[in-house]
Amino acid sequence: MYSFVSTVQKPTSVTHSVTGNFTGPNDKNLIISKCTKIEIFLMDQDGLKPMFDVNIYGRISVLKLFSVAGSKQDYLFISTESFKFCILAYDYEKKEIVTKASGNAEDTIGRPTEAGQLGIIDPDGRIVALHLYEGLLKLITLDNSTINNNNNNINTPNKGINNNSPIQKNANNVRLEELQVLDMTFLYGCKVPTIAVLFKDTKDEKHISTYEISAKDTELVVGPWSQSNVGVYSSLLVPVPLGGVLVVADNGITYLNGKTTRSVSIPYTKFLAFDRVDKDGSRFLFGDHFGRLSVLVLIHQQQKVMELKFEQLGRISIPSSISYLDSGVVYVGSSSGDSQLIKLNTEKDSITDSYISYLETFTNIGPIVDFCVVDAEKQGQAQIVTCSGTYRDGSLRIIRNGIGIAEQASIELEGIKGIFPIGSGSSNDSKDKYLITSFIECTKVLSFQGEEIEETEFQGLDSDCSTLYCGTVDKLNLLIQITNVSINLIDSHTFQRVSQWNVENGRRINLVSTNQDQIVLSIDKSLLYFQINASNKSIQLVKEIQLPHEISCIDISPFDSFMDSKSQLVSVGLWNDITLRIFKLPNLEEVWKEPLGGEILPRSILMISFDSIDYIFCSLGDGHLFKFQFDFSSFKLFDKRKLTLGTQPIILKKFKLKNTINIFAISDRPTVIYSHNKKLFYSVVNLKDVTNVTSFNSDGFPNSMAIATTNSLTIGTIDEIQKLHIKTIPLTEEMGRRIVHLEEHSCYAVITVKNNEGITGGGAQDLFEEDEEVSFIRIYNDQTFELISSYKLGPYEMGWSLTQCKFAGDDVNTYLAVGTSINAPDKPTSGRVLLFSLSSNDQNVTINNNNNNNNKNNSLNNSGKLILLEELNFRSSVYFLLSFNGRLIAAVHKRLFSIRYSHSKEKNCKVISSESVHKGHTMILKLASRGHFILVGDMMKSVSLLVEQSDGSLEQIARNPQPIWIRSIAMINDDYFIGAEASNNFVVVKKNNDSTNELERELLDSVGHYHIGESINFMRHGSLVRLPDSDQPIIPTILYASVNGSIGVIASISEDDFIFFSKLQKGLNQVVRGVGGFSHDTWRAFSNDHHTVDSKNFIDGDLIETFLDLKYESQLKAVADLGITPDDAFRRIESLMQYIR
Repeated sequence: MYSFVSTVQKPTSVTHSVTGNFTGPNDKNLIISKCTKIEIFLMDQDGLKPMFDVNIYGRISVLKLFSVAGSKQDYLFISTESFKFCILAYDYEKKEIVTKASGNAEDTIGRPTEAGQLGIIDPDGRIVALHLYEGLLKLITLDNSTINNNNNNINTPNKGINNNSPIQKNANNVRLEELQVLDMTFLYGCKVPTIAVLFKDTKDEKHISTYEISAKDTELVVGPWSQSNVGVYSSLLVPVPLGGVLVVADNGITYLNGKTTRSVSIPYTKFLAFDRVDKDGSRFLFGDHFGRLSVLVLIHQQQKVMELKFEQLGRISIPSSISYLDSGVVYVGSSSGDSQLIKLNTEKDSITDSYISYLETFTNIGPIVDFCVVDAEKQGQAQIVTCSGTYRDGSLRIIRNGIGIAEQASIELEGIKGIFPIGSGSSNDSKDKYLITSFIECTKVLSFQGEEIEETEFQGLDSDCSTLYCGTVDKLNLLIQITNVSINLIDSHTFQRVSQWNVENGRRINLVSTNQDQIVLSIDKSLLYFQINASNKSIQLVKEIQLPHEISCIDISPFDSFMDSKSQLVSVGLWNDITLRIFKLPNLEEVWKEPLGGEILPRSILMISFDSIDYIFCSLGDGHLFKFQFDFSSFKLFDKRKLTLGTQPIILKKFKLKNTINIFAISDRPTVIYSHNKKLFYSVVNLKDVTNVTSFNSDGFPNSMAIATTNSLTIGTIDEIQKLHIKTIPLTEEMGRRIVHLEEHSCYAVITVKNNEGITGGGAQDLFEEDEEVSFIRIYNDQTFELISSYKLGPYEMGWSLTQCKFAGDDVNTYLAVGTSINAPDKPTSGRVLLFSLSSNDQNVTINNNNNNNNKNNSLNNSGKLILLEELNFRSSVYFLLSFNGRLIAAVHKRLFSIRYSHSKEKNCKVISSESVHKGHTMILKLASRGHFILVGDMMKSVSLLVEQSDGSLEQIARNPQPIWIRSIAMINDDYFIGAEASNNFVVVKKNNDSTNELERELLDSVGHYHIGESINFMRHGSLVRLPDSDQPIIPTILYASVNGSIGVIASISEDDFIFFSKLQKGLNQVVRGVGGFSHDTWRAFSNDHHTVDSKNFIDGDLIETFLDLKYESQLKAVADLGITPDDAFRRIESLMQYIR
């Protein structure tokens, strides 16, 4: 079994953010980290402008900007959870990040800190302190000579850390007496680097110590002051430029400097992030776990803090980072909800009771607690619906691949061959008013009055024949109509014909392309170039040439469609010799000839500029697309690429959406081609049978598209152009914990949790009350997401598992089962299984009234509402429910129970019953089934395989002996199974069916392992791409979602594909440098607390995909050992990616 892992959505949860001058001395940058990548923004008067993002081979634990004496730009320090660290700089001339230094802070002996890794940098950029192991502090001295030493640079790609580099030699361990360090910081204004350490003693009392760091011996010396008993709720230290620190607790903030103590009491809370507003530290912003932003003001005189004042400003997302940008603008990074760009106002809004206005929202779909895969539109293309966010930032997210069209109006019209938008003719009105529709033997004019559509006529328009093109020349107030036999000029005000050019000798116009007053058309082998005379509004033939073959496609578009300029070139595709040719205007001088190869005709050609890069696209009749870059100075094509967009002929159309020009590729798989950060993307449009498209912007239908299909004309709005589309359904200050789609009832069932923030009275007892959460089962319509029904669980009861099921003997009804955990104070943990039906008014449902449950009244029994039928009590938590062959399997702590719902002769009604069918586990977290087999995922005992016996019992037939802490599982097929474990690895195990040894047959051997680098809660079978045609192979895929908001796909590939991609991966590792000198092989190696082994039988699809963006010379190096061309590799990668993501 071979697996290809590819990321569909990179992490979206923000963990850190910093500001500084990274990309230039005068640039103000915001840099954010999202688990395994960093994103760099430039701040200007228009807001935040994304510059680029960089993947990191590691989970980022520390992100700090700093400067050293003499440096013009800031450096970026990064440390990872695997104890690697690096210093990055930005090369302004090369426009790329360079690694200035890198090292390894890992120690062979030492116990990792329980409170998490801490990293701080001296305000003067003299030293870095890392607290990674209990009782140890790693000190790294910094200066220009050390950072810029050439021996620091990792010039050999992906070979790992250079342990002999100066930066590595300058990293030393010193002993720290405090074992339970909670936080630490460097102090401002100290001649010698000085740190303050917040720690907890063996009696859980908290204290602060300070230490000076001797630069000569790199040792810790007892510092200028210390403070005992700073409060049991103290959790953060904030350095103050005035000197001293702020000690932040859940019930107050205290300023200390060894001499002065100032305090302010606050309502009980838990602060998660902070940042300084003023350079002198007069004001600080704090964000708490309720999503409240507050300001702390330090009133000071002559560098002495006199008083602290605290005020709440308003609501934000629950923050993981806060970065003050400038002029009251603040970036709020969140790993719980969407990140935000906000503005702090001087006056409070009387309506919102807040000082905050919201400027921009940045989507975050993490943490993804659960998700389901649904083909909502029954088109063979699924969407993911996730439970995302935490508490008040909780939401459902509908995530789908491709671009959707929201229909605004539709008319039944068969046989449309062309559609062309026309304005009203008024110079003061740029909106479209008419839509010219062309058919085989006629042309019709549709008039739009608001949202009303009616047919009309233009007197000068030739309506008795098909129209090849119709459009306006705005500066001449003319309308151009081109048919197979003529060019007609029509006054755009009176719609009277003012000029005409006719084809002679019975010939016919085959193809046409225009650019304002420029017209180029083909007649058989002839290429003709016309211009419209502005003075007398006549049509003038400028040049006609004969080509060796008939013309199959033609384009005269200027590369930059926003510039009101003449096109200097015309590009054509030819029959027979299958070439692309470029001619210079006005004399039609051939300046380039490009053989396309093969026997398939070019069908459409287009010139366009994306992000100041000139491209020429040429599509073929078999669904392939050629992409070239064009050098205007030499009239040469380069960087030739061939892609597959479909299987049918492709027609390329430019369209305008707001302020961007993109390409709509019409084929059996309609695709939008667009650019982002100078990289081209191809996003599938969720439409079928498209024959023509055009932009359309009328009063009644602004910023829309007109779309012709085989039998209709549709006006609709297009989604924002991006690869994945994410729609947010807020859960009204609740978070989703589990979700399932009930297809028969057209709804989603969701377990939600609400934090009773509004119920607390503000005291410590209220804040830490165990029963501060309430759990619900919610039912939502799967189209409108309207709340249909709700059921509140009991006190101290949380919903843990959710599934739909059918029971033996009842093929009609589908039931909803919920597993819970009850953790009441001073009582042992217990749980329940609740069985619901979704009933309509005419449905007869028998409820067992003998069941004593006071919560039944919470269930609404109107039309389409939840009805509680039965419940079962257990003496432990019900962690997972699995529908299995006409019964329900419940994972109750260490045991599996079989639950049946059947008719009782004694009670003359249906009753629920259970029996224990398997035990011997530690804690069962996940179950999966296939046929008569059940895969069990245990928190500590890895995975085991059970089989259903004829009497209904379950027997273990094989297990994996490795001590793997499982988080999620899936059955790839009958013999191979995959698990995601707690150290962020994938492991694949297989049955030993062919072994003759009985003991070996009882083992599930590990045959694949891979470090994914993210915590995976669930894996589901499915795909986000449309299923291929019947003659195309279906690649089995499993989707996974992470706590950090990433979504990925695991595809099962053939041995031949694995061998090919393994060689390509090895070649890429010789070309693609790991940022920071971090090794790709080390990053993807399976690693947990017990052992580390190289990745096996997995391919890193993200690394493979980087091949598509490499320069041709680098691609040649990457495929050097494969014996193929870069184009061959390009096509093979693109072919696989098309069917898996």
